[in-house]
Amino acid sequence: MAAWLKIITMSLRAAELICAAIIIGIASDYIKQSDENLGHLSRFIFTDVAAALAIFFAFIWLIPFSSNYTNWYIDFFIASALAGATGWLVYSSEDSCGKVSLSDIQEAGDAGDDDANICTKWKALYVLSAASVILWIISATVGFFWVRKHRSTVKTKTSQPKTKTKSRGRY
Repeated sequence: MAAWLKIITMSLRAAELICAAIIIGIASDYIKQSDENLGHLSRFIFTDVAAALAIFFAFIWLIPFSSNYTNWYIDFFIASALAGATGWLVYSSEDSCGKVSLSDIQEAGDAGDDDANICTKWKALYVLSAASVILWIISATVGFFWVRKHRSTVKTKTSQPKTKTKSRGRY
């Protein structure tokens, strides 16, 4: 495995870990501040669970082993879960916070302020969730192509016929 590939994957895993930790922080803060036990919290609980899975796997796979690349399908599963959470958050926030736009990325930086409103926190939540989806898809793609390359290398090495040597007698 090339050294540059290890550096890229470690950087991706660290970024995935950071995004997931921030996602859990924002979603859990909203759940904690909400006094109601209504169904609208389910999207934040789902986001927390998806981000918790992302933290778990990103932390375990932060150490660069070759076996990390063979689990590319888990990267894709986590990306799908986070994409579902992103879509659910965007869909449910459009009524109270307006349509999604590129300016949401700038507003997401203000979510950590103490005086940030709910819409700013929601926008930060789905912007970070979308960024995390992109990172997990990149990880899955790197893993898929790594496995594909190494499978074809193994097939070509094992499929070559062995040359027969002439026997000069019994021994």
